[in-house]
Amino acid sequence: MKRSITTLFASTLLLLGVAFAQAPADTYVFMTFGEPVSMDPARAYDTGSGGIIENIYETLMAYDGQAIDKFVPSLATGYTVSADNLHWSFDLRPGVKFHSGNAMTCKDVAWSFKYGALTAHPEGATAYLMGNYFLGTDINGADPAAFLAQVTWDMIDNIVTCPDGPDGLKATVNLVNPTPALIPILTYTAYSIIDSQFAIAGGAWDGTEATWESWVGRDLTAEFLHRNASGTGAFQLVDWTDDSVVADAFADYWGGAPALKHVVYRYVDEQSTRILAIQQGDADRITLNERAALAQVQGAAGVSVLSDPSWLPASVTSVFFNFDINTENNEDVGSGALDGKGIPSDFFADVNVRRGFAQLFDQQTFVDQIYQGQGVVITMGLPPTFLGYNPDVAVRTLDLEAAEQYFRAAFGGEVWEKGFEFTALYNSGNTIRQTALELMKDNLEFLNPKFKMNVRGLPWADYLARTAQKMAPMFALGWAADYADPSNFINTFYDNDGYYSARTSINVPDIQEIIDQADKLSDPEARGFLYRGIGAAHYDQAPLIAVPIQMDFMVVRSNLQGVYYNTMYSNEFLWKAISKN
Repeated sequence: MKRSITTLFASTLLLLGVAFAQAPADTYVFMTFGEPVSMDPARAYDTGSGGIIENIYETLMAYDGQAIDKFVPSLATGYTVSADNLHWSFDLRPGVKFHSGNAMTCKDVAWSFKYGALTAHPEGATAYLMGNYFLGTDINGADPAAFLAQVTWDMIDNIVTCPDGPDGLKATVNLVNPTPALIPILTYTAYSIIDSQFAIAGGAWDGTEATWESWVGRDLTAEFLHRNASGTGAFQLVDWTDDSVVADAFADYWGGAPALKHVVYRYVDEQSTRILAIQQGDADRITLNERAALAQVQGAAGVSVLSDPSWLPASVTSVFFNFDINTENNEDVGSGALDGKGIPSDFFADVNVRRGFAQLFDQQTFVDQIYQGQGVVITMGLPPTFLGYNPDVAVRTLDLEAAEQYFRAAFGGEVWEKGFEFTALYNSGNTIRQTALELMKDNLEFLNPKFKMNVRGLPWADYLARTAQKMAPMFALGWAADYADPSNFINTFYDNDGYYSARTSINVPDIQEIIDQADKLSDPEARGFLYRGIGAAHYDQAPLIAVPIQMDFMVVRSNLQGVYYNTMYSNEFLWKAISKN
C-alpha cells in the first residue's frame, strides 16, 4: 500500500527538488549518490538499498552500537542453541507492530526466511549467504529447473518452525549444516522480518506449497515488495522516486518514537551540488568521496567533518577484470576482436594482460593525493583487520617498464603490435572509482599510442545490471561486509562460484584450490594460514586490482546529534539514533 505524503511535507519535498530548501528541524536530509535497487530484502544486495532497508525493517538481533562483533536483542529478546548447532530457538519480542498495524509473530519470521530462500534471487543475498545452511546447497534461482531438481518443499518448509503455532512468539530456525556465524549473518538486511499478511495481501508469495515453485528465480523488481514495505523499523517508507526516498517516523515503534519525524534521501551525482547543499544547510549530511574535497567544507559555518583513526571500513573497492566478456551488441568492447579497434571476449583471461594493467595503477600516490595520506595500500581483496589478511606480500603498482613487458607477452605479442580499445565502467558520482580508472587510462595510453581505454559512468541500477550481464570488460566496484568473516570477501571476489563471478567469470585455479580447502575448515588458525596464501597468489595472478582503503569520515551539519560509526551498516548509523538541536 503506497502512502501519500502529508500536504505540508509534500511542499517541503517539492522545495527540496527545486532549490534544496533549508532542512527543517524535524527532518534529516542526506544527499548522496547510488539510488536503491529495490526495497525488497530478498532482492536488495547493495548499499543504496541497504541504507533504507536497515531503517524501515529490522532483524532478530542487532549490532551493539559501534561494535561489529557484539549483538543485542532486537525483534528477538534472546535465543538458545541445540547441542549440534542446527536448531536455534528465538524468543520473539511481544507487542511489536508492523507499519500496517499487524502484530509480529512467528509466522512472519517463517514467511520472511522461506520467501528469501525459495525466491533465491541470483542478485540477492539469501542463496549466497545461507543456502548451504538452510538447504544444503547454494544454488540460486538463475536456473529454476536446476534449483527445483535439488530443493523440495519440505526443505523450504523446515527452515523455520513455530513451536507455539504461527501466532506464537517462539521461532526455531533449523539448519542442515551448522555455522558459527549465524547471528552475524542474520543481522544482514536480507533477513529482515517482513509483514507476511501485508505482503500476501499485496500479491507476494501466498506462503503455500501449492505456489512456491512459481516464485523460484522470479524477477522481484516486478513484484509488490519491490516498492511497498511494511516492516517494524522506527521509520516507514512514504515515497521512492528516481532521485529521492522519503520516510516518516513510525508512531507505534516498539522502541519508542524517534526524535526525528521525517527522513529524506536525495540522490545527486554531482559532488559540487552536494557540497553547496551542506554549506547552505540544505542537507544534514552529504557523501563526499575524497578527502581532497574536504577543503571546500572545512571551516564552513555550521559544518562538521567527523573522523577517527579507528574508522577503517570493512569494505574493499577493486578494479575487476571480466575473464569472459559478453560481446554481443556490446559497445564497450568495440569491434569485439583484437584488431586495434576492440577486444575479444577472453582479453582479460590472459594473465599478462591483467599483470600489465596492475602495473599501471600508482597505489601510494593514490593514497597520498586522493586520500590526503589517510588511507592504506592493501595486498589483496580483504580488509587488513580480517583474519587471513597477508601484509607481507608485494603489491603491484605503477611500473611502466614492467607493464610494457607484460603487454608485449600478452596474446603472443599481438596486444602490443595491434593495440586495442575498450570502455571501463564505474557508477556515476563515485569519483574514487572514476579517478582510479582514469589514472590507469592515462598511463595506458602514454605507454602505447595503439592502446585506448575509455571510461564511462552509469547510474547505479544500470551499472549493476550491465555488470551482471557480463558486458563490462573492466569495472570498479566495491564490497561491504555482510558479516565479519574473511569468506565474505574471499569467496565473493575470488571464487569461481562467488557472488562476483557472475560479473567476472573469474577462473584462477591456484586460488580456487585454496578456497576449496579453506571452506572445509572451521579452525581460525588453519583458515587464516590458507587465506594468507591467497595474498601471494593474488600478486602472481592479478585477478583484480585492490584499490587502497580510505579511512572513513563524515560531513554533517554541526547540529546533527547521535551520530556514530558502525561499518556494518550501509550508512554507518541508524536514523532512530539521531536528532537535531
